Amino acid sequence: MLNEELYEELEHEFMKCRVDEDVDDVLMELAEAIQDLGIIGREVSVKEQAGHGKLEAYGICEEGEDGEEPSVYMKTLLINGKEFEIEDYLL
Repeated sequence: MLNEELYEELEHEFMKCRVDEDVDDVLMELAEAIQDLGIIGREVSVKEQAGHGKLEAYGICEEGEDGEEPSVYMKTLLINGKEFEIEDYLL
């Protein structure tokens, strides 16, 4: 889980960039995009545009256990070049 301070920082940055979606929704979309790449065990990045924000997420998709979906560990999120350390499993 994201700590409250980081969540508030992301909310503030989203407001500045006029991103209308919730922080949780955007992070989940980015995690799903990382998962959809299907690259297991290597750090990858995905880019999306939201409002006036250019988002780039870096994370690792890890194999799921016993037939479960792969999990996604998001390391960092860049919003218009400003880096935020997520360091959390989102899927």
